[in-house]
Order: sequence, then structure tokens, then C-alpha cells
Amino acid sequence: MRRAEKLVVLLADEGVRWKSTVEIISDQIYKLVGNVFISCACISYFGAFTGEYRQNLVDKWVSGCNERDIPCSDDCSLVAVMGDPVIIRNWNINGLPND
Repeated sequence: MRRAEKLVVLLADEGVRWKSTVEIISDQIYKLVGNVFISCACISYFGAFTGEYRQNLVDKWVSGCNERDIPCSDDCSLVAVMGDPVIIRNWNINGLPND
């Protein structure tokens, strides 16, 4: 009985975590079209621009999406949408910049 009670308590905690995860993923799915659109624009237009200029472009694109009611993240970035944190960290270790 004790083990069963412990299991039920642990599963209840997992239920809370799963509910939170579902909310986060649902929000990401809702904003997917806008985020991918902005990421494609980043790939197409960033080129050799500075980090500050790149951020200004992304801010303009996000505000443009918001004006047109295209759902996207307010802090959308190419790294967040299409990047793999492990691979990017390896690049940083080998001397490449964060952006």
C-alpha cells in the first residue's frame, strides 16, 4: 500500500508537469507558421550584417506579423526556431560566435 501511495503521488506530480508541457507545446504550434516565416527571412536576408542590424530586422518582421495577425513569438529568433543547442554549443567551443 505504501508503494502504491508513493506511486500515485509521484504520478500526480508528473501530471502537473505534463499539463505545463502541453500548454507550452500548444503555444509553440500556434506560433509555428510565423516563427518559421521569420526564420526563413533570416536565412534569406541576414548575410554578413551585424548582430544589432539583424536584431532590428527581426523586430520589424515580428511587428509586421503582429500587424497582419500572423501568430509568432515576440522573441522569435533563428537560433530558437531552427537551432540545435548541442550543435551550437560545439560551434561556440570551436570559436564561432553565438549568432
